[in-house]
Amino acid sequence: MDSKKVIEKLLKIAANQQKIIMKLAQAQGLPPDSLPNSQVSMSPGQAAPPASQPPPQSLEPTKTQKTPAKALLDALPPAVRQTLVNAEVHGGDMTIRFQPGKATQPNYDAVFKTLQDLTTKNVIQQKYNLKVV
Repeated sequence: MDSKKVIEKLLKIAANQQKIIMKLAQAQGLPPDSLPNSQVSMSPGQAAPPASQPPPQSLEPTKTQKTPAKALLDALPPAVRQTLVNAEVHGGDMTIRFQPGKATQPNYDAVFKTLQDLTTKNVIQQKYNLKVV
């Protein structure tokens, strides 16, 4: 099959798809004048129109800007966050320091649960051991 016949067949397929789309849209109750009215056609010697937007140059995912300790502190409830002085990462350990007199088991449990949730949701990509200093 030569290229002209292939293009004619592709145009016929596109025209049939357009008819199907129009019938489906009408079946959904849309008025005919609100539907887009584009026809598929090709005249000899005509080039394809340029793309409206160039493709992206890089497909790398966006990098997170937060450190694991900052992500933990931001995710803590305000009442628990106020009990902490700071959080830092040292190797495979996440160390936290409580305000004097605030190092209670419920506060530690809240921080620990938040760290587990962030690790499960992949906000923090590494599993850390939580230690109080």
